[in-house]
Amino acid sequence: MAPTSWIMIHLRELLRFPASRFSVGLVAEDIYEWQATLIGPLGSPYEGGIFFPSIHFPPEYPFKPPRVSWKTSILHPNIDKPHIFYPLLVTATCRTGTTVKEFLQAFHDMLLHPMVEEDDHFLEDVARMCVLEPERYEKEARLMTEAHAIN
Repeated sequence: MAPTSWIMIHLRELLRFPASRFSVGLVAEDIYEWQATLIGPLGSPYEGGIFFPSIHFPPEYPFKPPRVSWKTSILHPNIDKPHIFYPLLVTATCRTGTTVKEFLQAFHDMLLHPMVEEDDHFLEDVARMCVLEPERYEKEARLMTEAHAIN
């Protein structure tokens, strides 16, 4: 199956069964470029925030995972603007059948439950703060959310 066929399947799924926590759209009618909108989860320091990850599908999709860039400033151990680290996005661990809806759900869940184990985070100092100073992490993440992700 051609990459565009796989991508269209994902797009149709998201349009037919929209999620309340995220949405997507094409950028300039380019099937390989998507703009996502992700709502910060309730009970997290990102609550009330609106975040904008962009998704680029490579020509080798689904055998290579999409590249995701995080456009909104955020304090999170797994996100270093403009990049996001997530095991599902690493070619070695990417499953061919993983849908974009599953990726976006995983990103939403990651905002609730940052991955802070060794080799799971992008920003070591933020991961350390998350584990050793959770109140400080929550406060600083909330302040950054208020400054960059809430109108």
